[in-house]
Amino acid sequence: MSAAALAVLLLARSAAAAPAAPAIVTDPRIELLGVVQLLSGERPDLPGDAAYRRAVEARFGAFRGDPAVAMYRERARRLGRNEGSGIILLYYTDPPALALRDPGLTPPYLGGPGGAQGERGFLEALRAFARRTDFAAFYREHRADYERVLAASRKDLGVADPLSFLQSYLGMPLDARARWIVSPLFVPSRRNSFIVPYPDPRTLPDPGRRPFEVTTEMAYEPGAGPSGEIVTQRNRQALWQEPLFVFVDPALAAYDAALARAPASYYGREVAACRREDADCAKNWLIAALCARLDTAAFGAPTVHSDGRDPRHDAYEAALASRLTEYEKDRGRWPTLWSFLPRLMAVFPEKAGLRAPPPVLPAARGVKDLFPGARAGRR
Repeated sequence: MSAAALAVLLLARSAAAAPAAPAIVTDPRIELLGVVQLLSGERPDLPGDAAYRRAVEARFGAFRGDPAVAMYRERARRLGRNEGSGIILLYYTDPPALALRDPGLTPPYLGGPGGAQGERGFLEALRAFARRTDFAAFYREHRADYERVLAASRKDLGVADPLSFLQSYLGMPLDARARWIVSPLFVPSRRNSFIVPYPDPRTLPDPGRRPFEVTTEMAYEPGAGPSGEIVTQRNRQALWQEPLFVFVDPALAAYDAALARAPASYYGREVAACRREDADCAKNWLIAALCARLDTAAFGAPTVHSDGRDPRHDAYEAALASRLTEYEKDRGRWPTLWSFLPRLMAVFPEKAGLRAPPPVLPAARGVKDLFPGARAGRR
């Protein structure tokens, strides 16, 4: 099946499963953080939306000395690209209250020395900033700016409902809700995406009835080229990666459980050693290959590329991506990626020169069926 034909098939399937709410959105918590980030001067590297930036400067420029601005500046300089305030804020309600949404959930990235205490102080400063500046009113007043940015972003990204597109490619539901938050101002750090609860069968043997909540944050970058090609490249890379982990993490865990053999006798010594050093080793190659094939299905060509610093990564990603074309050409034989997984994972023993029979996998109708609790008959 050609990339164009596959794209038509996936778009037709995704149109039949429209989301209950828009998948590509703005968020008042992230816009509040964007105002503080702009005033701090710590991320001047992306242009954002010029008209909106001018409105922010006019409304909030006098607050550059606010404690929230100073605290964000200190956090950004101390943590660098690992500054994860954009994800932490998603655990709280909209400003100015910023109350913890679920007392049973602990926000991520607070495990370091003084992490939780420092976060409480920063949140209190943000609450005070939001009240002093009446940020909620500003957010309401600029709804038209957000709609303009969202319309441009949806057009630029080229996929109105990325989750449905992805589920059509996988051939099974992810049991997840996914949102892509686009900000006309805020520049996310490297920690710009998260899943609650994280789909790791080692810590979550039975996910229960609650769907996975997947969030990815993206910066709006207008005027990057004559047809916006830079914004397309950068943000299209963020469309698939985080929701793919909802499938790949439990699928690889279930696959390894079904192997019943030493890793080296299946994956080969090189990959087995890599997996001992880094649990995400083979998983990241698989994610990269899937992103490349999803890009090809949606856009006609991959927009996700490795940086070329690890030839091993390049080789395995290329081999896995090539194998995925078999899946795309014969969905009648392999209706789900889970059913194709033994053929896909055979790339590893083949490249190691091993003859390893594939495991017999249990049936799975959706991602939650891949967890130990579901396989043991617990629902």
